[in-house]
Order: sequence, then C-alpha cells, then structure tokens
Amino acid sequence: MKQFTVVMEDHLEIPRLRLVGLTIVINILAVGLLTYAPWSDWKTGLALNLFDNLLLLSFVARHKDLVLARFIIFGLAVGFAELAADAWLVNFTKTLDYAIGGGPMLWRSPVWMPIAWEIVTVQFGVVGLWLWQQFGRRGLAGIGILGAINIPYYEEMARRINWWTYHDCRMISYTPYYIILGEFGIAVLLAILARPVMRGHWATAILAGAAGGAGIFICYAIAYGITDGIIPR
Repeated sequence: MKQFTVVMEDHLEIPRLRLVGLTIVINILAVGLLTYAPWSDWKTGLALNLFDNLLLLSFVARHKDLVLARFIIFGLAVGFAELAADAWLVNFTKTLDYAIGGGPMLWRSPVWMPIAWEIVTVQFGVVGLWLWQQFGRRGLAGIGILGAINIPYYEEMARRINWWTYHDCRMISYTPYYIILGEFGIAVLLAILARPVMRGHWATAILAGAAGGAGIFICYAIAYGITDGIIPR
C-alpha cells in the first residue's frame, strides 16, 4: 500500500525514471570500461559526470521538466554541502586519499566531486522516491540496499581508474566497511529528502540539499564509529 500521495507531472514520471535509470547503467558500464584505461584520472570522472548532466539537462529543456530541474538543484546543493564530509574523511579519519587522481581541488575534494554527488543525488532521489511511493517501507529498504551495493561499486573501481583510494580502515577488498554501511543510510536519506523537493520550490530544493550534505556527514560519522571507531581493531 502506498504510504503517501505526491503531486507530480504524471506524464513525465516514467520517462524521467527511465532517463535516470539510463544514467545509472551508463555510469556502471563506463566505470567498468575505464578499468582498461591506464591513463584515467580526474578528467575521466569530470567527463562522465558532465555527460550525465548533458542527458539530464537535455531532458529538462525538451520536456520543460521543472521537477527534474529541482532535483538537479537539490543534487548540486548536496554536492557542495558534502565537501565537509569529504574533508572530515581526509583530515580526521585519514582514510580517504584523492592524490591518485591529481587535478584541481575544491577544499579537500577534487573539483568535480560536487557534480558527482549531484548525479548520485538525482539517481537515488528519483528512483528512491518512486520505490517509496510504490512499496512503502520496503521500497526505502530497497533503495538503501541498492545504495549499499551500487555506490561501493564505484568505490571499488575508483582505485583502479585513478580517482581515489582508501587505507588504514577495515575494508572488503578496497571498499571500507564504513562506506558500505554509510551508503545504505545515505541512499535512504536522499529518497526521503526527495519528497519535499518533488512537492516544493527552488528554495526547498536548496534547503533539502543542505540537509542532505549534513546527513551524509552524519551517516559516515556513525558508520565509521561503528566499524572503525567504537569497535577496536
């Protein structure tokens, strides 16, 4: 049973969902192919996310989709607010290292990281909200599981394609336990915050994005405390 009703542009719901799903598939395939490109560095990350944005913005322009436009603003706000979480992982936990990728930095993150989080936010916001509408709490749990699987895939590949690395923490292969646990909570959070973005205005999207960035920090901090801080190694 659906848990709530969301006012939205019904004629664009499925096309929008398909487009966002397409970006997920494209990114998974592109990252896999980049493992065969030893020259990959920060520029490939930037190029992939710019291509995603080209698809999203083309859809917005073609269909005048203000809902997707708000999701993009929401994602950008998350991306810039998330820089604090990145800085904490780099400076405090000292487990995240972006040096392998090179390129210009924005605080302690690569310059393209805000738009990378923008794409992630749009993907998990749109898909997560749809799953929540269709399946209630099971849908939220589903997007959390998807986040715990999909995003760590990029974490695993990032070392091989020269984007970033992790060290000095508990890991499965090259993916930290705290990333897997944290991404579950982050995916659920983005789906929940997507609801006011869908129903609100531009200011709502920005405020939700700021809350999302703060939530990412909290999810990582709690997850790190559970896997590497509270429990002794």
